[in-house]
Amino acid sequence: MTSLFLKLLNINIEKTGKITSARLDFYPEINIALFILLIVLIGVSIYFLYKSPGDDIPAWRRNTMAGLRIAFIIMLLFIFLKPTVALTLEGNIRRTLLLLLDNTASMQIKDFRSDAMDVRRAAIAKGIIKAPEELNQTIDHLTTKSMEQIPRIELVKSVLTNQNVELINKLEKQYDLNFFLFGRTTKEIIFSTNSVLNATNTANNLDLLSEFNGQEKQTAIGDSVRDLLNKKRGTPLAGIFIATDGANNSGSSPIDIAAIARDEAVPLYVYGVGITYPKDIIMISLFAPEVAFAKEESTATIRIKSQGMIGKSSNLKLYLNNNLADEKLVTFQSDGEITLAMKFTPQEKGNYDLKAVIDPLKEETVKDNNLLNRQIKIIDQKINVLLVEQYPRWEYRYLLAKLMGDRRINLKSILFEADPEITKFENSVFIPNYPGSKEELYKYDLIIIGDVDSKNFTAEQIDNTAGLISQFGGGLIMVAGKKFNPWSYRKTTFEKLLPVEFETIPIDLVGEASFEKPIKLELTPSGKQNLMLRLGDTDDSNLKIWQNLPPIYWDARVSRAKPAADVLLVDIDESKESRFGKMPVIALQQYGVGQVLFVGTDNTWRWRKNIGESYHSALWIQIVQRMALPKLLGGSKRVQLSSDKQNYLIGEKVNVLARLYTTSFEPLTQPFVKAAYSIRTSGQSQAGETEITLRLVQDQPGVYQGEFIAPALGQYQFYTQNEKDIRLDFNVIEPLFEFGETAMNAELLQNIAKISGGAFVREEELYKLPEIIQSKAQKIESRIEAPLWSSPLYFIILLSIVTAEWIMRKKSQLK
Repeated sequence: MTSLFLKLLNINIEKTGKITSARLDFYPEINIALFILLIVLIGVSIYFLYKSPGDDIPAWRRNTMAGLRIAFIIMLLFIFLKPTVALTLEGNIRRTLLLLLDNTASMQIKDFRSDAMDVRRAAIAKGIIKAPEELNQTIDHLTTKSMEQIPRIELVKSVLTNQNVELINKLEKQYDLNFFLFGRTTKEIIFSTNSVLNATNTANNLDLLSEFNGQEKQTAIGDSVRDLLNKKRGTPLAGIFIATDGANNSGSSPIDIAAIARDEAVPLYVYGVGITYPKDIIMISLFAPEVAFAKEESTATIRIKSQGMIGKSSNLKLYLNNNLADEKLVTFQSDGEITLAMKFTPQEKGNYDLKAVIDPLKEETVKDNNLLNRQIKIIDQKINVLLVEQYPRWEYRYLLAKLMGDRRINLKSILFEADPEITKFENSVFIPNYPGSKEELYKYDLIIIGDVDSKNFTAEQIDNTAGLISQFGGGLIMVAGKKFNPWSYRKTTFEKLLPVEFETIPIDLVGEASFEKPIKLELTPSGKQNLMLRLGDTDDSNLKIWQNLPPIYWDARVSRAKPAADVLLVDIDESKESRFGKMPVIALQQYGVGQVLFVGTDNTWRWRKNIGESYHSALWIQIVQRMALPKLLGGSKRVQLSSDKQNYLIGEKVNVLARLYTTSFEPLTQPFVKAAYSIRTSGQSQAGETEITLRLVQDQPGVYQGEFIAPALGQYQFYTQNEKDIRLDFNVIEPLFEFGETAMNAELLQNIAKISGGAFVREEELYKLPEIIQSKAQKIESRIEAPLWSSPLYFIILLSIVTAEWIMRKKSQLK
């Protein structure tokens, strides 16, 4: 009926559109007031004309004929107003729906479904029960057992193919479907059929798709969605359907990309796969120094996360090159993370595989996340340390005694205000003068300068020291004092090296003043993580030790840390704060390939009170070792090799840097240097060397840079062709990101769906997803104007009125 009516108005509407509003518009060519007056006059005239005929015509007939004549005249006059019907139409065009399927290793997880609702969800996916009508029915024991450990990826395949849900069938009727797999990147699925896909073809092809196998190692939800938005820009999209467990561990933030999808009017419809509370033990991290000393006990810190394992116990083991180094029984008192410290003592130098394993329990969802390993380097050489001091203050005395007694340290010391005779004893650690030549100075790995007047150094000696740090990876520790350090080094090269900024020495600090007010110090977030300041086995115990250390009674008044410095320890006194924050007491700064540490107090010896040497000694030995490492790892004094990381993933870019010098310690300047790397695989087979070219870095004499893509798992050795004995060791490992979190990340998936304007669904809601997508699909509005005054309907009405009047006049025997 509506269709016929619209045709009489000369209006054609597509099947996909519907009328949302209608109104009547006029486009008059005469004055409206005059038009109304004319109608009134004509109406009155016609009325009186029909009253004049004989009395034999009934009144009702005269009134009806008058009314028909008036209507006829009005409709004729209405033509001058050009009445037009304006219709607003709302319709859809056929859009494309993108289906993005998670193809990562976490989708192979066989969730242990002990909750009844999780079992029902699996049964819906497998087509055993139908939502919503059968959602609450009881499932028999055999079916429940069969649903308990179905891999997530199999649930997705079943959802997309089973005839109870009919998801693909319904969607394909409304949209053009494009399928994609994703991990770190996206890959479009090309189906085997050459014909236009119908529902059956799509389902069958998807069921047989061998590429949908859960083999990808990283999940990048954000990057994958952004990639589809870029690929399909310009294509009218109904949205993106994402089937995933939300184990995002790579790439851009999914939340940020969801906002971009919203701005581009592409809602995300997310099907969450998996369970939200799996029983599992997960090894979160294995933290150990990248470099340790042979025959010295070192600590590995292990973080473990448990869920649903309260009251359960398991053995945690630490292996060094497959030899058991330590073992502990772990009992889980609550859900969440625990941190444990374990000890290992390597006996020889070399590269070692450090591995932490916790025995899996039968209830666990995943047993592949109970192991972590990392490569560490063990060295067995002495650290050459030069300790320089003006006078024998307490800090110097304790530090000298400790360094002299450590078998790993080869110590030399200069004491400017001491009797020169102490340098003449046999095997004396004292030397008379600061090294004057590069060759003599560059033998040292670390230089510690105390409260020494800068006048004791020549400009050349200061510059050579800066070169040792910046070019050869040497370390410099500046221990502040009340007389000279750091203030006497203003406007020298040492001022550039220091990680803090300072003014001239404050008046109240001149001379041997007495300082009686205790000073409390506080670790910064960086300080809590830095191994040099690690006094406890765990984060909590380390923080507690620092909080309970005896107070100091003096620290150097400095203005602020430099922008590139890493502040590790601060003075909490608000009166010493600046607009940049609390005053730094210990700060670290990279200078070239070496490091400079500023220790802004000479009172660390006070930490020996009541507890002997334990913390004071541990602190200084750790500081000395870490500050000397860059040079110790460089090998040759003339060849320094480094990489941006110790461990890489397959396919990652490896960036290597070489600092190369001649026998006279002059930087090389030739534009190219040949280098190579070799790989030892897990089977201990040594691959042949692969040659790469290092290029001289512009404006940096002696500095060469190169890069290559890590092709395979294994232990790598990198070297230059003219110095093959000096080698850089690093590793290419397999990522374990996918099992770092086994629970479905419902919160993330709900947020990205909400932000993008889409919806988050579980198996029991999939049946209504096509309706949800349809309701959120963008509608296209259009406006149609049909001139009523020239339409067939108008003239039919006009003709009907005049005909009706004519018939009535004939029956009334009127002309």
